[in-house]
Amino acid sequence: MENTQSEVRATYRLAQQDIGEFIRTLMGAADHFIAPLRGLHGDLMFAEADSPEAVELDYENSLVSPVCYVLPQSEAVFTYAMPDGGPPQVRSMPEPQSHLLFGVRPCDAAAIEYLDRFFMGGEFVDDVYAARRRATTIVAMACLGPQTDACWCTCSGAGPVARSGFDLQLTLIGAVYLVEVGSERGEELAEVAAELLEEGGRELRDERERLVEEAFDEFERRGNIAQAMRWISGGDTPPELWDELGAKCFSCGSCSLVCPVCTCFDTYEYVEDGVGAHMRCWDSCHFPGYSLEASGFNPRETASQRMFHYAHHKLCCGTFEQYGRPGCVGCGRCVQVCPAQLDLPKIAQMIRERGWQCRDCLTAAAGGGEGW
Repeated sequence: MENTQSEVRATYRLAQQDIGEFIRTLMGAADHFIAPLRGLHGDLMFAEADSPEAVELDYENSLVSPVCYVLPQSEAVFTYAMPDGGPPQVRSMPEPQSHLLFGVRPCDAAAIEYLDRFFMGGEFVDDVYAARRRATTIVAMACLGPQTDACWCTCSGAGPVARSGFDLQLTLIGAVYLVEVGSERGEELAEVAAELLEEGGRELRDERERLVEEAFDEFERRGNIAQAMRWISGGDTPPELWDELGAKCFSCGSCSLVCPVCTCFDTYEYVEDGVGAHMRCWDSCHFPGYSLEASGFNPRETASQRMFHYAHHKLCCGTFEQYGRPGCVGCGRCVQVCPAQLDLPKIAQMIRERGWQCRDCLTAAAGGGEGW
């Protein structure tokens, strides 16, 4: 995709007082303008906005990521008709309408990049995902501090500003927005809003980088993700750790269902009055039935086995090599929803601690030999 490159093509400045008019201009650039809004009880959600005044500009991470607009919770992969006496008539899905996602936080922009590599970067391309992704524009909103107490994007390399994965990115600095262009599509948007933009100078970019450096101290260091990757990739975690985590896990799948980089899905058929659809819906590797085979054999029958699989896929070096980042963007949603408090930062911390303990035990058993 054009908007996954890391080099910023141009920078502009936008007066804070003009942000409403800027949003109004962007609203005409796509069929659907999706932005952070407040719901009935004040909860933040990404939904279609009908006016600039409805858009939240000072907001925490939504519990449901805007990633759901490129990978919906449930979608038809293809449809078919089943006429009497004839073979099924299969129909591909129509081209999706265009969506502009405004106010995407850097962690979610990184998550969409991960999904792009998963669904489009390998030997096989998911045509349904690719069509929706081509019709989606990303306007990111950088963070200069944690948006919730659960944020840990600085540990996973996904924030507090996006370095790639956006068409436009806005950073509020005093009374001015720094506007960065990250793709050809972003250049087109900047051209549409040209009357509101001025050329961005080096001073504004330097000030943003200074504020970013200061912001790192505000984020809680929830887990040493690099060290956890080292231990789990080398098989240096004791089995007792996974037994302990599995005994505490409810296998509810809450962490997977709010994680913007989880890719597990199930498929099923929906048929009514001779017309059907092959459906795809979110799933979780924490569910006992996810790995159940048609023969009845389940290679991950126990919660401890499923916990190891989940953590290994998130944190192993193989995931980093294949997708360019860990299977976590530090958004903190799992911290907010896990009823057992076994969120990924906690798991990473326990892997790190138990890895050291495992190393010390093996070193002692070997007579204090080196080699670690």
